[in-house]
Amino acid sequence: MISSFLGIEIAKRALFVNRTALDITSHNIANANTEGYSRQEGLISTTLPISLPSVGIIGTGAELRSIRRVRNEFLDIQYRDENRIKDYWDELKSTLEKIEYILGEPSDSGLSSTIDKFWNSWQELSTNPESMAIRGSLKEQAETLLSILSHIRGGLIQLRDQLDKDLVIQVNNVNDMAVQLGALNEEIKRSYIRGQSPNDLLDKRDLLLDRLSEYINFDVNINEVGEAIINIRDHTLVGINNKVYKMTVLDGQVLWDDGSNVYLKNEQGRLSSVIYARDNLIGVVDDRGYNYETGILNAIDRLASVIFNRVNELHGTGYGLDNSTGNDFFSLIDAGKGVIASNIKISDVILQDLSKIAASTVMDSPGDGSNALNIARINREFLIDGSFTIGDYWNNQTDSLGIISQRANWLFENQNTLVDAIEKERESVSGVSIDEEVINMIRYQNAFSAASRILTTMDEMLSILIEKTGVVGR
Repeated sequence: MISSFLGIEIAKRALFVNRTALDITSHNIANANTEGYSRQEGLISTTLPISLPSVGIIGTGAELRSIRRVRNEFLDIQYRDENRIKDYWDELKSTLEKIEYILGEPSDSGLSSTIDKFWNSWQELSTNPESMAIRGSLKEQAETLLSILSHIRGGLIQLRDQLDKDLVIQVNNVNDMAVQLGALNEEIKRSYIRGQSPNDLLDKRDLLLDRLSEYINFDVNINEVGEAIINIRDHTLVGINNKVYKMTVLDGQVLWDDGSNVYLKNEQGRLSSVIYARDNLIGVVDDRGYNYETGILNAIDRLASVIFNRVNELHGTGYGLDNSTGNDFFSLIDAGKGVIASNIKISDVILQDLSKIAASTVMDSPGDGSNALNIARINREFLIDGSFTIGDYWNNQTDSLGIISQRANWLFENQNTLVDAIEKERESVSGVSIDEEVINMIRYQNAFSAASRILTTMDEMLSILIEKTGVVGR
């Protein structure tokens, strides 16, 4: 015999299921524009039926088994893998733009043009070596050249220092995110132990993992209590029980707390991009000169050194208008430092008396400009690596930098397009569609209304049974 109250229980379950489904729909709509939010849906299933010997099996209604978030883990992994590559090229592209701005090439006021003007000034002096006006113009052109060399080197050093600061900021960002991930792990673990699925907390954690992928390459493993264990190669960044292993920056190197190096593979996030740009594109230097054979700082110091040494070599063999000889045209600002682009000046001897500019190759020949012509022809000599003139060497450096910059722009655009495509695919799976949610709202609303009417009908039936049964004949 079926209980008279079974219909009421079924209607009550229907009311609860559809009302909760409406709550889920409302939550989705409220978070339609929330970054990182994953659409949620209620999993509704039938309750256990009952068996009646003379009738068979009859259903007992429905229940909400769980509330799940709609998420594709494969797309998450794919997004993070491509996103860190995109941000590597984005960071590198930005640094290259700053380097190109410092170099100012190509332009009429750039270093290449200024070097040409410097040789032209010697050429002009060779045709009129007795002219003090031309000698004054040569001095001005030399000072302009030295000023640009010093400015470029100073700008590159300043940019390198800024990259050092950026590296510290970015490592601190990674540490902050690791702390937040550890705290979320703890909250998520508590929910898992209680048998609950903390969907909103999982969304927050996934969003943090997306942001972490901008900086560094990592692996994620979810353990049995829902904790995300994050490893960077053979080191753990976030472990179990809210344990976080932080990074630090010491002497420009990214280290773990135990002093070991953090593995930063190229093209794997902003951290590796900053280090590559700082050490390979700009270079590692000190006041004694360049230490490693990489970087634009090496090029600018090498260029300055060749000009300094070769001009002085030829100038020292010539004679001034007063027959003075053995004088250097250039000297060092600080004798304790090396021949670097920011440590060169015109010799005091020349500055005090322009007649000592050695334009002649023989004594007592004020009209001879052959030494000035020899110095002007330095621009034709293969002084660098036996295959580059000074002008060709600098043009080759700037051309190579331009090629790297074009490549960075192209790869960033490609990666950005790819990441956008993956994000759109993720959005199609996890994102909230207002149109779909409105349809669900109407569906659940109608089902709720129908369940309410069933409950009203059952109430009327029971009212007749209780109040009117047996009343006839009284």
